[in-house]
Amino acid sequence: MQTVPTDPELEAPAPPGAAVARELRARLAPLLRALAGEPPRPVRLTRGVGVDKSLASRLVQATRAESDLEFLHKVPSPTGLRILLDKAQGHAAPRLLRDAAAAVQRFEVLLDSLPGGRQALDAQLGERAGGIRERREQTARQASFKAQSFLFGHYCQALTTALFVLPSHQRGHVDVIEVHRRIGLQRLVSSLPLPLLSVHTDAARHGPRMADLSGNTRAHDAADFLISEACSQPLPELQVVREGAGTTFVLKPGAGVPMPARVTTALRVQRAYRVPQPARHIVLRTYMLHTPCQSLVRDVFIADGLWPDASPRVGFYLPGPSGTPPVLIEPGEPHLRRVNLTARIEQLPPGAAGFELEEAADQGQALAQVLARAGADAAAFRGWRCRIAHPVPLIEMQLALRFAGR
Repeated sequence: MQTVPTDPELEAPAPPGAAVARELRARLAPLLRALAGEPPRPVRLTRGVGVDKSLASRLVQATRAESDLEFLHKVPSPTGLRILLDKAQGHAAPRLLRDAAAAVQRFEVLLDSLPGGRQALDAQLGERAGGIRERREQTARQASFKAQSFLFGHYCQALTTALFVLPSHQRGHVDVIEVHRRIGLQRLVSSLPLPLLSVHTDAARHGPRMADLSGNTRAHDAADFLISEACSQPLPELQVVREGAGTTFVLKPGAGVPMPARVTTALRVQRAYRVPQPARHIVLRTYMLHTPCQSLVRDVFIADGLWPDASPRVGFYLPGPSGTPPVLIEPGEPHLRRVNLTARIEQLPPGAAGFELEEAADQGQALAQVLARAGADAAAFRGWRCRIAHPVPLIEMQLALRFAGR
């Protein structure tokens, strides 16, 4: 698969720990070679010096870092380093021990100067080194998933969306078909309703209008939007809650309500956008995740021949003030609400081959059924996929298209 860049990172200044990282690495590396050989091995530290296995492993991993900043991220705390220095007495030259002790002291002074200590340092290092940020972010996301599953009272194993952009029956416009799937839905608290999907459309007479797959804009029953063939049985009983221009599908509360293993809904938005696009970008969809999940997959498919110069971009933003109109933010541009979360977009194989998904064995069949019901050709799309492990709920995820050469 081809990887498509998401929003570019903002240029960050050198972190305050850069000089400390260079010195600490320069002083510790010869000491570790003297104690653990070349290349250093954890077993030599544990047997020769008496360092425990965990500390020895972290020290050796730090020596393999590709950069000084990555070394500073991986190296143990000053307390752990002083344990090494104490046990190394009599096993290394006094000069090596003195130089390393001075560097460890400066490392400790740096951490004491930062509010938040090591966590703040890692955050600053992550601005310059994407790998550091991804590792810390992954740990934070896993912790967030556990906490929010408890607080929200529900979670699911996988949540997938597929957004199909195709020519509209109304000339000069495009429609959007959107498919939502929840795999392995679990409710921890039975007394609360569980919102599954929210859609907001323009209330204007000639603006976008929500419809079922057949194009019926008068569809009001939740059954009109359930894809029964792609749901587990028995079918879940959903409520449709309409508030202004918003429509929300809700799973009713109740201890006796069985939790579906698979829930698939689909809808069509007519006249979603105009085909001529003079702007450099358009925002296709802004998602707000309400369900903690282990895996989030968002796909976008564009009909062949439509917007051939378009490529997708993803951005993450704090929600705007309640009750205010949504603000469409240009992808990649600095904004006060922007959240620096990691995501990658991969280009999929053309046609129905791009529908397959390891999180859901029946994904390809489910999407093909939706398109067949909507009268669309599954082979006539090009697509991209964004996959995120343990996504952060209640953060706006903006899916936009950038047009080349504009």
